[in-house]
Amino acid sequence: MSVRRILAKTINTDLEYEAIGIDLAKNCVSVALLTTDGEVVCIDRLDYSELEKSAQVLCPTTFAMEPCTEMNYLVQKLEAWGHRCLVIGGKNVQNYVENHYSGQKTDLNDAQALAFLAQDTQLRTIKAKDMEQRKYASLTTLREQYIKQYRQTIVSLKGICQAWGLNISKGISGKARLKDLIENHAAFPEELKESLVDMVTHAQTAQKALNKITKTLEELAKNDKLCQLIRTIPGLGLICSCRLRATIGDIKRFKNPKDFPAYYGLVPRSIATGHNEKKGRITHRGDKTMRSLMVQGAGSVINMATRGKLKSKQLTKWILKKQKEKMPWGKLVCAVAAKLLRIVRAVLISSKPYNPQIAGVAKCSLPKGT
Repeated sequence: MSVRRILAKTINTDLEYEAIGIDLAKNCVSVALLTTDGEVVCIDRLDYSELEKSAQVLCPTTFAMEPCTEMNYLVQKLEAWGHRCLVIGGKNVQNYVENHYSGQKTDLNDAQALAFLAQDTQLRTIKAKDMEQRKYASLTTLREQYIKQYRQTIVSLKGICQAWGLNISKGISGKARLKDLIENHAAFPEELKESLVDMVTHAQTAQKALNKITKTLEELAKNDKLCQLIRTIPGLGLICSCRLRATIGDIKRFKNPKDFPAYYGLVPRSIATGHNEKKGRITHRGDKTMRSLMVQGAGSVINMATRGKLKSKQLTKWILKKQKEKMPWGKLVCAVAAKLLRIVRAVLISSKPYNPQIAGVAKCSLPKGT
C-alpha cells in the first residue's frame, strides 16, 4: 500500500479513518489520521479542545497514543464517545521511527508511527487506568512526594545546624525539639535563625499532610475488597495494597502466574542463543514505585522467615534453602518479591484470603477445590 502524506490544519469529520495516532503534549497534540484509501493526513499542532470536538462527531475508530499524564483522562473521554483506544509503549514507537523514518524523531513521525502500530494485532498494549485506579495512584504518589520533602528538609536542617555547632540527635525526640533548639542556639545569626525556623515549619507541614493522606488511604482500603485481600499476605501492608489497587486493573488479564511479576519488572531478562541460555538482571519494567514497595515487603518477609516468625512453612523452607545456597541478598529479595506477586495473583483470582498452609505449595499437589 502506497502511503501519501498530506498536511492539514483541522480534522475532516466527514471521512472515516482506520486509525488515528496522537502524540500528546502539555497544551496541544500532533495528529496522524490514517484514511481507508491509504493516505496519511497529518496535523502538526491541534488544541485539546479541538481534538475533543472532532472526536465527538467522528465515526467510531481507533485512537493510539503513548502513556503520559493526560492519557488516562483522554482515554476515558474517547471511550465514552464510542472509540477504541490503544496505549502503546514508547519503545515500540521509538523502534518504528528508527526503522521507518531514519531515526528522525519528530512529533508528526511519532503520531504517524502510532497510527500504523495501532493496526498490529500482536502488539502488547498498556491498560489505561479507570477513575478508581487514578484516585489510588494519585494519593500514593502524593504520599511519596511528601516523604521526599520531609526527608530532604530534615537532612538539610541537620547539616546546616551541624555546621554551626548544633548536633541534632537521632529519632523523633530530636526532631520534635528542633525549633526550640534552633531558637535557643546562640551561635546562629538572626537572619539564618528565621530561615531555619521556616524550614522546620515546612517539615512539620509535610509531616501533617503525610499523616492525613495515610489516614485517607486507610479509610479507602477498609472499604475495598481487593485491598483487604492483599493485606492478608505477609509483607504487604496498607501502601502496597493501595499501590497494587492502582496498577493491577483486571487481574484475569494475567493468564500466566509469571506474567504478573513480569508486569512489574521483577523477572530476570532471558538471553538465549543456540543451546545456551543465561538469566540476566531483572527487566525493571512497569511501575517503579510498586517495584520498590514490593522489594521492601520482600525484605521484611525474609527477616520474618530468618527469625522463624513466618507462618507459611513452605515459604520459610524455600527462603532458608536459598540462604544456605549463599544467594546474594539483592537476588533473593527480587525472587521473594516475585513470589509474593504470584501469591497476590492467586489470592485475587480465587477471591479468598491468604492461606499460609498452602502458600508456596504447587497447585498440582493440592486437593481439588483448594
